[in-house]
Amino acid sequence: MTQQPIPDLAPFYYWENFNYVLGYVKKQYQNLLSDSENSFIRDFENLPKESQCLYLRLASRRALWFREEKLSYVEISKIPLRLNELGENGFVRFASTLDSVDLGSILSVFSKKECIALTSTLASFPTYATSISKDDLVNLCKPFSSEIMQGLNGMAGRLICPGQLEYFTFIQFLFFGTKFRDMSEFVIRDLGHRQYVAVNEEEFVPYFQTRKEAIEKWKISLWRENFHEKSKDSTSIFELVQSWNLEILPMLPTISDVAVGSFERALFSLGRWLERQGYLELALDIYEPSLSCLSLERRVRILAKLKRIEEALMLANVGLELSVSPKETHFFEDFILKQNSKKHIKAVTQSLKSSPTLLIDIQWKGNVEMGVIQYFENLGYSAHFTENHLWKNILGLIGWDLIFDKNQTGMHHPFQWAPSHYSSDGFTVGKEKDFEEKICLLASPDIFMAHASEIMKNHEGKLNPLIDWYTLDIPLILELVRQISFESLSKVLRYLWTHVSTHAKGFPDLFIFKDSEYQFIEVKSPTDHLSAIQYFWHDFLRKAGIETQLCRVVWTD
Repeated sequence: MTQQPIPDLAPFYYWENFNYVLGYVKKQYQNLLSDSENSFIRDFENLPKESQCLYLRLASRRALWFREEKLSYVEISKIPLRLNELGENGFVRFASTLDSVDLGSILSVFSKKECIALTSTLASFPTYATSISKDDLVNLCKPFSSEIMQGLNGMAGRLICPGQLEYFTFIQFLFFGTKFRDMSEFVIRDLGHRQYVAVNEEEFVPYFQTRKEAIEKWKISLWRENFHEKSKDSTSIFELVQSWNLEILPMLPTISDVAVGSFERALFSLGRWLERQGYLELALDIYEPSLSCLSLERRVRILAKLKRIEEALMLANVGLELSVSPKETHFFEDFILKQNSKKHIKAVTQSLKSSPTLLIDIQWKGNVEMGVIQYFENLGYSAHFTENHLWKNILGLIGWDLIFDKNQTGMHHPFQWAPSHYSSDGFTVGKEKDFEEKICLLASPDIFMAHASEIMKNHEGKLNPLIDWYTLDIPLILELVRQISFESLSKVLRYLWTHVSTHAKGFPDLFIFKDSEYQFIEVKSPTDHLSAIQYFWHDFLRKAGIETQLCRVVWTD
């Protein structure tokens, strides 16, 4: 892939980017914004430009506190004046003894040497070894927080904390549709580290249609952030369960479609954490409202562990009805069968046990696929590690125009690598005729090559959920097209296209060929296992008439 030169960023690039976000939010969400959110925007826009810039500099950083004497930005003049303007308008506040409760964050902007100097003025401060870590020293300081805050006033200039961060982050949340992306996306793009398909801004539609949708997803995102921090402490179990039951669970009866995914992810994270802490009954309670197959699987496993087999079987049958991916289906099928036969062996395990073996030198133990590649190359084959990316790259090339259809309705901002409903079941609905036309490109290697060249010319490097530009190998794809019949190739790609959210993994590791002979090889080391999705695709490829072989490696000295 061609390397692009890294551009220089304009001095006020971050100011321009945030104003772009503000313009978008005012245009798309004016009817959703509260009075306080509108006031934040209005007050921010009334600030002098350089004061706006200083606020953005501070609010965009992870730190909560800053030292005035350490602030220096070439594009911002008279920083003390700018801080005063921000303070007068509620965009920053200055530390006082009332902030002693936040001593840990405040001392994070001071060196260990400076912290030692502070403690030396306190007669009753406990003695400590000179080798003490800064974190441990800060913990010793906390009982003396008021005295230390007073000492800071004499030792350093003003300490600043940016204010109204909840509005600053909420505006970004509305723009991106998630709290887990922020203004850094602009920088990554502008520096050329990511490229996106250009979309006409007039085609953008808001991610949220109602304030209820936005607030539900926002509240769940805040809860997940809190959970991430609190779950580091095992004593927070009942606090987190209570906050879930009081703040998040009540949303469920009327939760919006937009927030369901976030709810399910938060629920699963809490349930798994409780399991790991040994609170199985509590985990069951958390999973109970969910009918996702992930949650159903966890409930089945817990119930089996608790010897409540009848309940587990009932839920396994429910999961079997709801499952859409091979992994989910195989788990529920296997659990049900195991209860009926103690000698039952999973189909995937049976497949692995009956597969042929390859004798590979133990020097390849850390890179088994490369050892098998060398094995086949010694036999005169051309062997390549292809796994999932070969098939996804082909589909991405022929389906580019269907993924980024100009008539799509799922584009909300310029940082999407696909429409937001790309992973939903309905994404391919209505595109059947167009896809059949695209798949016909593979009937002729020359026509496909011309199409692939055009896609690369216009889009190389741009993000696509299917294409990995670093592994894209057009000659290898052409070899695949030559070796496999159009009918067989079409069956695989047609199924992958309509099941891309659940079946984009599991393809065999290697593609080998010699003259008119070819084969896909799945490699398994002595300690490796065959997954359900791998078993599915191996079976599917064989039924489609594509030569596929599962091989077990046996190490030799």
